[in-house]
Amino acid sequence: MRREPWLYPFVNFGHVVGIALLFGAILPLDLRLMGFWKAVPLAELKRVLVPVSMLGLLIAITTGTLMISVKATDYLAMPVMQAKLVLVALGILNALSLRIVPAWRLLAQVDSRGTISRFRWAGFFSAAIWLSVIGCGRAIGYL
Repeated sequence: MRREPWLYPFVNFGHVVGIALLFGAILPLDLRLMGFWKAVPLAELKRVLVPVSMLGLLIAITTGTLMISVKATDYLAMPVMQAKLVLVALGILNALSLRIVPAWRLLAQVDSRGTISRFRWAGFFSAAIWLSVIGCGRAIGYL
């Protein structure tokens, strides 16, 4: 990527697109999990927003890895980068832990216009984590 002057900006653009897809899909879902828009069935949002957020995460991780590879030692030594990587792992673990909740797996079979405590906490943690990931990512450019 160092040899091609247009490649890093292209990968960086892809990273921004991945983040936009991830956060643009996950925040409405998180807010719904927290109890907003109760009239909208959670199962319907899940069906649309989870695949979009997963695609965004895949793009963001792939492009982020490529960008780190340019100066891996320097980037990985930065405390803000270390924090970002830990937060990404926590965000993924939060999402995976939600998948094992029986109520999440049964959303399509039940009236999913309400919410439960486990969903509210998962949504809150997810929103806080991904906002923090974005904040850390922005800080990297200034350090």
